[in-house]
Amino acid sequence: MNLVCVGLNHKSCPVEVREKISFSESALSQALSEMREIEGLREWFVLSTCNRVELYGRGFSGIEESLIQFLADFHNLEGCQYRTYLYRYHGREVAEHLFRVASGLDSLVVGENEIYGQIRRAFRLANELGSLDSILYQLVERALRVGRKVRSETKISEGAVSVSFIAVELAEKIFGKLTGERVLILGTGKMSELTMKHLVKAGAGEITVASRTYERALELSQKYGAKPIGFDGWLRALRTSDIVISSTSAPHPIVKFEDVKSMMTERRHKPLFFIDIAVPRDVESRVAEIDDVYLYDIDDLKTVSAANLRMRKKEVTKCEAIITHELELYDQWYEFLEAGPVIQNLTVYFDEIVGTEVQKMVTKFKGKEHDLQALVQKIKAALLHIPIEKLKESAKVGGIERYLATLHSLFRLEERGTIKKVKSQDQSSVQDEISR
Repeated sequence: MNLVCVGLNHKSCPVEVREKISFSESALSQALSEMREIEGLREWFVLSTCNRVELYGRGFSGIEESLIQFLADFHNLEGCQYRTYLYRYHGREVAEHLFRVASGLDSLVVGENEIYGQIRRAFRLANELGSLDSILYQLVERALRVGRKVRSETKISEGAVSVSFIAVELAEKIFGKLTGERVLILGTGKMSELTMKHLVKAGAGEITVASRTYERALELSQKYGAKPIGFDGWLRALRTSDIVISSTSAPHPIVKFEDVKSMMTERRHKPLFFIDIAVPRDVESRVAEIDDVYLYDIDDLKTVSAANLRMRKKEVTKCEAIITHELELYDQWYEFLEAGPVIQNLTVYFDEIVGTEVQKMVTKFKGKEHDLQALVQKIKAALLHIPIEKLKESAKVGGIERYLATLHSLFRLEERGTIKKVKSQDQSSVQDEISR
């Protein structure tokens, strides 16, 4: 079966394309359910953030094209509208890419922590909806392990690194100091809360937060010393704001050209800065055409984040060494998977041989059947130990096919086939061996 990843991110395409293909939380659940109908797809996983949309799948030939077509169909797009922006990974490349993503090395803000939580939530959802099987489940678990290791063993995430932090840093570059500046926050999600946290640290003057759920706005305001307002009051709040940082989950722009143009007249064209870090975008792009209005979207943060990357270059090298090591372990695990059916057949073979001999001794163990079964398991484990260890060694250095062929020949496993049902306890022991 083929392992593939198709996707696009902040490096491969602009935000105006990404926002058309991103999945909201509810849409993500729907997509995972609908992907069940893709012919030949055996397991799948979707990662959708403000900076990337990626579909991971394992299945038969042709699933790459099926995943690409699914993206177009789900979002009602013509294929040509986004195909040129897509990247594609196959086999081992998929693991390497996901390891880099989980590490924060592929992020707009290198070393950011949000991506780790986003992968974990996407993993949990896919698992709940039953879209993961053995390979992708193991791949995502290993990617999360890599993410934990790079953050605990390097300084890649040291300090406040996130899109929210970079947004506030951009505001500081524009205004010098934020002391006395009035900031309006649109939205009360995790990104908005992080933004408020960084604004407070930066010494922002007055912070107003607008939310569709007033209770949530009140909660954050009490936590960060801000002023809460209902979402219907955000336009009035523009009259006295210097900076607007927006990060809602709205599917369409909420800040309209005509509304801002009208408000600028009331403001007597005092400069107003919008920093829109939402995907899909919250602010209509035409707003930038209004005199004395300055609009920055998430892609405009790249310049600021590039400076962040230069400071972390040394830590990136350490992270890449960890990724390389974890990829080697993944390769060994993946190659050893081929041994699974052979070990199962070998287990059945030894079961029959040992079972036949044990039957001859049943009378001697009368009343001690439990002891007899324990002896059987001990003998079988001893017989399997060396073949399994040899298979593990060959998986590390390559050439496992030769050992598998030898086992097939020595024990005539091809003749025996795989139709005999292996006891559940044997299946468990085989999986334990493979996972070690």
